[in-house]
Amino acid sequence: MQNRKYFPFERNSYYMGKLLTAKDFEAEQRYFNDKRRFSNRLLGANGIVSGLGVVFADDTSIALQAGSAFDASGREIVVPTTKVIKLSTIEGHGSLTTTNAYLGISYAETPADEVYAPMRADESNTDKFFNKIREGYKLTLMDESLVAKLSRPVDEYVTSLIIYSDQEVIITQSVPKYLTLGSHIAVEVEIRKTGHGTGEYSFAYELDIPGFTTAEGEKRINVQAGGLRLAHGDTYSLRYVLMPQAHLWGGDATVLTATDVIIQKNDESFVLNEKLESVIKPVDKDIDSLFLSNWYKKSMDTTLENSYDDRLWIASLHLIRQKSSILIDKVLPPPFGQYVYNAQQLMQMKMLEQHYPAAGAPSAQMTTSGDAVPALFRTGGDSDGGRNTASGAFDLGLGLGYNTRDVVFSEEIMHGLGKGPVHVEVGIEFITSGNQDGEKSEVILGEAALFAGDASGHSEERIYHVSHAVKILPERGTFVVAVLPKEISGLISIRIRWFAMRYNEVNKQIRGAHDGEKCILINPDTIIVAPKATAHISPVFINMPSEACNYEVLDPDGGTVDNNGIYTAPARDGVYEVKVSAISNAAIYAHAFVIVTQKKREEKKKES
Repeated sequence: MQNRKYFPFERNSYYMGKLLTAKDFEAEQRYFNDKRRFSNRLLGANGIVSGLGVVFADDTSIALQAGSAFDASGREIVVPTTKVIKLSTIEGHGSLTTTNAYLGISYAETPADEVYAPMRADESNTDKFFNKIREGYKLTLMDESLVAKLSRPVDEYVTSLIIYSDQEVIITQSVPKYLTLGSHIAVEVEIRKTGHGTGEYSFAYELDIPGFTTAEGEKRINVQAGGLRLAHGDTYSLRYVLMPQAHLWGGDATVLTATDVIIQKNDESFVLNEKLESVIKPVDKDIDSLFLSNWYKKSMDTTLENSYDDRLWIASLHLIRQKSSILIDKVLPPPFGQYVYNAQQLMQMKMLEQHYPAAGAPSAQMTTSGDAVPALFRTGGDSDGGRNTASGAFDLGLGLGYNTRDVVFSEEIMHGLGKGPVHVEVGIEFITSGNQDGEKSEVILGEAALFAGDASGHSEERIYHVSHAVKILPERGTFVVAVLPKEISGLISIRIRWFAMRYNEVNKQIRGAHDGEKCILINPDTIIVAPKATAHISPVFINMPSEACNYEVLDPDGGTVDNNGIYTAPARDGVYEVKVSAISNAAIYAHAFVIVTQKKREEKKKES
């Protein structure tokens, strides 16, 4: 099969009295095979579906575990049982010339069930034919240097640059090709021992990173690793996270340059006098949007008709060559990571995230009451560079008939936004019941007594006469609420509703303003409105003239905002985020937070 183009699809048309020959039955098989393989290729991709592990059996043998895979044309490769295989029996064994080899598996067909067919004897000069075609697989061995690196979707987004390579080691630097909105970039450097034996290696070079800084504020990186003792097949990796400066977005591509490369192998040391460059292009999309946009722009003809390798490389073998034999030293996993992921796997991994949270992920807020606490919610970014918001509620015990002379403190409340400065607003939640609509609640921020006797039906008896304050503990990622009752009452506890916000990006923009960079600030950047009320979001332009802006509510069902910055709140309480970006350059943007709290109750619906 020389390409993956199966269409146009053609199937038999049946009618009474139709004469069916071998050609018709072959067309019937081809139609269903092509349909299935077409779907496998476009929806399932190619790679290992299950099993097909390769493990060391003895010095001259491997064990191939039962499993299945799709090849590049969508054909199913099935290994029905685990089998121990002598290396010398695999095709390509006699052509190996190095100590590094790849093991490939490919789809194969073999004739089965020999039969006598006298009607075909005159055509083929034989009367022996096979009644079946058995689908199976074929194994291949090939030197690593002869196997062209497979093209994978990720290669379109990452530049892999060889810093140094010889028969013993290879040093590779990987840099993203694109700078996407709202992200940092990671530079990864790997040294891999490809030659036989064990050696000691060191390397160092300068990496110029114009437009980026490290977490320590450095504008150049001294990449170095010393005294690495590596055996055959060992690797050692370094990783540097670079933070982009705001002016990169909307500008031209930037170039990371590696210079002054110093290599030391055992007692040998030398310098490479050349510049190695990696280009990074800024784009106005996040990485998910960029990947999907590029993926669906590709023509199906291009995807299906390009030449391809019909083998899957399922293991890397490190060999020991002797005069008359080849021995197996190590068996390593698939070198190119060719796997097929299905929807069930992805769903299971998503479900497991709640049991294995990432480092720095927000923790759930516990409550002492029987009511469930609303889940923390986040709107964009991470604790290092994005804006986070969270909310929750808890019951604060006051004792039986609180005393006006005593201040009551809550326990430390974890807001879930991590360490560092945050802003926390708290209010008292009033819950009422007994009406035809069931239980309802409203939150009052600030001096609750001001709402006594208002049009929504509050009475003096219902209002809690208390003062409250919040102490934020940035180093612990928590806060404490203090409440001072103003009068003696029989109230045992009150319900506190809190809203927490993070302002990392605003701080970055202020720093950028001092550096002369163009940026936008929102004044004020936190707005409190009632449900269905409106507010004006006013941008302030720093180091740039005033201009029209795009306004966007980032939260689903978070209200609406027009081109003049007039925000209309939704009917439900919550904290919502609005993004404001410059028309001339979408990379210049800021965010505002809107706290929507219910001040007035809806009147009871009139009976029809």
